[in-house]
This record gives sequence, structure tokens and C-alpha cells, in this order.
Amino acid sequence: MSQRNTSVGSASTGVQRPSRKRAISARGLGGILLLILLPPVGLFYLWRNGVFRTRGRMLLTTLAAIEMMAICVVLTPRAEVATQKPLPVTPQSVTAAPEEENLNALYNIEELLYEKNLADVVAQGGSANDLLTEEEKLEKQEVNREEILNTIVYAVYNHAQRYHSQMVCGTQTNGRALTVQEAMMEALSPCPDCNPPVWTD
Repeated sequence: MSQRNTSVGSASTGVQRPSRKRAISARGLGGILLLILLPPVGLFYLWRNGVFRTRGRMLLTTLAAIEMMAICVVLTPRAEVATQKPLPVTPQSVTAAPEEENLNALYNIEELLYEKNLADVVAQGGSANDLLTEEEKLEKQEVNREEILNTIVYAVYNHAQRYHSQMVCGTQTNGRALTVQEAMMEALSPCPDCNPPVWTD
């Protein structure tokens, strides 16, 4: 009995266990080739015939899905926005330039309005002073005062009592020139014949 065990043991030692590595068959190569060229057909072939184990088929399915997405991205046309340069457009109707008289009227609008208002005031019996403000009236009064006081008048050198607007008034020759202000400071009165300028406050 011991001899039989030894013989069996000796016989079993010569037997080789099958290798876990399996060579890819022709069906497997055909399935991979179909998977590369036509992913949907290759997937159907692999799963229908059970060419590889389940894990292998799942891995190949994932790779085929990535391949199909890449193909879709490449083949999808990109929408390109067409660039268009703007073209100058001339207006259909052009406003004519105003005539020279109209331009002058536009430039002198304030003067024209003043003249219209002045005509209305004069028609009602007023004057240009009625259009002035109080400040403008005071300013105009001050200008008139300075103008009158600085006007040159004439008088005699000695014992003068009046001042005149001209050097010769009647038969009297007035050789001394002075301003109205100076004549007023000397208490000279205006000549009633030649009517020289007079300032009264």
C-alpha cells in the first residue's frame, strides 16, 4: 500500500498545472479590431459571444465609450461667428446749412431780442432805461457821472463866475481849460447861453 502511494505521488509530481495566462484567441483579436474600427459593432460582438471575462469586457466598453466621445467631438462642426466689417452709410436726407442771414440772426439773438423788447416798450411810451435792471441803472448812472465830470469846459483866468462849453462864448474869450468837476469845486455856474454839461446829484 505504501508502494501505491509513492507511485501516485511520483506520478503527480510530473503533471504540470495549467497556466493562468491565457493567449488571446482569434475571436478576441477580431473583437478588439471591430471595437477600434466600429465601436458599437465591436461591443455587441464582445458581449454577445462572451469573448473576454466580465472585467475585461467592462474595461473595453469604457475605452470604446471614450473613443466614441472623442470621435463625436472631432466630427462635430464648430459654429464660427462670421465677422463682418461695418460699412459707412450716408444719410438719406441731409439738412441744408442755414443761410448767412440766418447765421447772423443766430449769432445776434440777444441783440435781436433786446431790440424787440425795446420796440415794445417804446410803443407803450417807455424808454431804453425801462429795460435795465436796478444794478444796470446804477452802473449807467455812474458812467454818465464820470463822463460829465471829466468833460473839458472853459472859463476866464481871473474872477470867473461861469464856465462855458466853448473857448469863445459871445464876445468873451475863455482861455482856461478845466473839467466840470473842477468848475464845480470852484463854485462856477454853467453859462446859460452855451449850455455846458452839468452834473446834478
